[in-house]
Amino acid sequence: MEPTRERFASLDGLRGVAAVIVVVFHVVASDTRAGAIYTLTNREPLTSIEWLFNYTPLRILWSGSEAVVLFYVLSGFVLALPFARGRTQQWRYFYPRRLLRLYIPAIASLIFAWLTTLVIHRAVIPGGSPWLNVHAEEAHGPLQVVLGSSLMAGWGSLNTSLWSLRWEVIFSLLLPVFLYLASRLSRALWLKVAVVIAFCALWPVFGFFYGDLVYIAVFALGVLLAYNVERIRVVAARIPTAAWWIALVAAIALITNSWLVAGADPYSRVRLAWIGIAAVGSVMVVIIVAFWPPAKRLFESRPVRWLGMISFSLYLTQEPIVVGLSFLTRGSWPLWIELPLALALSLLVGWLFYRYVEKPSHVFSRNFLRARQERGSAIASPTPARQQ
Repeated sequence: MEPTRERFASLDGLRGVAAVIVVVFHVVASDTRAGAIYTLTNREPLTSIEWLFNYTPLRILWSGSEAVVLFYVLSGFVLALPFARGRTQQWRYFYPRRLLRLYIPAIASLIFAWLTTLVIHRAVIPGGSPWLNVHAEEAHGPLQVVLGSSLMAGWGSLNTSLWSLRWEVIFSLLLPVFLYLASRLSRALWLKVAVVIAFCALWPVFGFFYGDLVYIAVFALGVLLAYNVERIRVVAARIPTAAWWIALVAAIALITNSWLVAGADPYSRVRLAWIGIAAVGSVMVVIIVAFWPPAKRLFESRPVRWLGMISFSLYLTQEPIVVGLSFLTRGSWPLWIELPLALALSLLVGWLFYRYVEKPSHVFSRNFLRARQERGSAIASPTPARQQ
């Protein structure tokens, strides 16, 4: 079967929506009462609204950690898809371009975060959100800009969202291994999927062996998805509308599984194994958005595509804005005021950051790649390359 050269533009929109969910998550986590509920340190009974937005699938509206799992599935899919379609790639060109596109915006976001601390003083708020107060208690100076620029560690509380980029970098470096494993034993798809899910699900039991490396396994699901996208397309074409709706509800329940369990037992082993279960739900969401026509139309709409365009910049800059606004107001503003204000500011700064930092970094990485390729061609050929 000839592969369909579809770009899956709807997945760009999905990434944008996930980035907005991270913003909402941080705003809620910075609120005094909501933050205590999130860290399971609250001592007062929950209202009906609080219970619904924490311990039902409505938790999806601010599932920030789960949105990062979705990012990883999307990254695995997007990076592997060209190779699954037969593209060849010289790794000496791939790595510099990929790392430049990650590091330049990330380092710029650290500088931006540090500048916000010079404008808005971070001081512990007595009785405030535990998540928010960490940003005042831990280091957030210029040293953290320097140390955090490695994207491996060292950013302190300056911009803790960068923790997820550590695994993006590691996955990018290990991509050839993922591609090799995904392209072999093509008939053993379900076995490979089961191994990855088991690796994730057993994390609470065997965490002392591989700890946070569990996040690397999530990328593998996206890679496997890319290598089987045509099979999935054939199956998706036969799925009736009612089944799509059932799959959507099931996916949301899987993604929010840890909080559905936490409503009954906050320290359940099942809750601690949330990453593998949320990864399965994330794969389902990717398939739904990629192949279900109503979802495709929604996520390919202009506003959602715009969110997708700025999603990386939004993700990189939103935490310093949310934290700065919360310290500026000393946590005294209600959520119904702070949430729309923080979201609006985050979208504005995210767009500016995309236009003046991320987009130029893409141009720089392309020019860098072109220069290296031309230099390589000139060395390989005894005669000057003819200009096109």
